[in-house]
Amino acid sequence: MNTEELTQVVTAHQSAISRHDIELADVRLTLQHVGERLDSVGERLDSVGERLDSVGERLNNIGERLDRVTEQQEATARQGQLNQEAIATLTASIQDLRNLVADYLQGRSNQA
Repeated sequence: MNTEELTQVVTAHQSAISRHDIELADVRLTLQHVGERLDSVGERLDSVGERLDSVGERLNNIGERLDRVTEQQEATARQGQLNQEAIATLTASIQDLRNLVADYLQGRSNQA
């Protein structure tokens, strides 16, 4: 090989290396952009996860409140039943008292 052919080979080799370096720089830049986008997506996912956690906590609070309301409704229903029983007992007692008063008045009117 003569000097001119060696120069052509070296020039072609340097040109290939230069193209390779340019392509690698483009790949690195693309990877950097992809990495930045992935970071951004990761941050958004973290934000979504935090919001989901917040929603989960709110749902748990709502569930606890509903449980308390259910307990209160059951207690109110039990108290209503007890009140109905007390009213029935009071009504029966009033009826007995009315009968006693009527019998007493009947007995007094028969004595007079």
